[in-house]
Amino acid sequence: MKILIVDDSRSSRLMVKTCLKEFECEIVEADGGEAALEKFKAGHFDLVIMDIHMPKMDGYETTKRIRGIEAVRKSGLTPIIALTAMDPAQAAPKTKAAGATACLSKPVKQPVLVEAINSIVKPGAAPAPAAAEPPKEASGRFAKLFGRKEVEPDDIAQDDLRDMRPEFLMEKDRELRTAMLALDGGDLETVRLLAHRLKGEGANFGFREASELGATLAVAAEAREMKPARATLQKLRACIARAIPQAAA
Repeated sequence: MKILIVDDSRSSRLMVKTCLKEFECEIVEADGGEAALEKFKAGHFDLVIMDIHMPKMDGYETTKRIRGIEAVRKSGLTPIIALTAMDPAQAAPKTKAAGATACLSKPVKQPVLVEAINSIVKPGAAPAPAAAEPPKEASGRFAKLFGRKEVEPDDIAQDDLRDMRPEFLMEKDRELRTAMLALDGGDLETVRLLAHRLKGEGANFGFREASELGATLAVAAEAREMKPARATLQKLRACIARAIPQAAA
């Protein structure tokens, strides 16, 4: 099975790859919508895992364009799993209208992702790893994959998390510096995008406080509330700064 993972965040792509490491599959990465379209045009994929909130070309537009490529090719539809840090019940109608096959919430949870893959990829292409049991309420019906909530089990091995955390934290430190410069320049859209990304990633790597602060910052940036945005951003930078030496130890 060949899977295209589309996300502008390297940490998010790494987390998805870790969730899939027990699958016998070939992983191809794209760091944005335009790169994804180039890779999709150049090859065949059994599955696309698509982040929704990306700069320049978001996941909605990228999904629409992939469906356009398939229409020109007169080929079958490649399953596309959309990932969003929004409430998936709100995001689901738009992702479905764009052509996605399923919409799942971030933080990415391995049992939910595994269940989704086994539900929508043709039989035999994606055997579920024995160690990853789907949730009891799981359903193979496509409609049930829109608006699924995250589940809580510790589904990523602690050794994997420990290895990934230092790189994740350094990436977030750089992004928060960028967010502060953007805020100083009045570019609240960049602040919102970076905050939204952290909202979806923090808990996956064991930093739930960072996810919660990211959510607060995204709301403040969207409302163009400069003082609350700056205060929250400062808290976020302090949160990540505290975690860096602990992760490196």
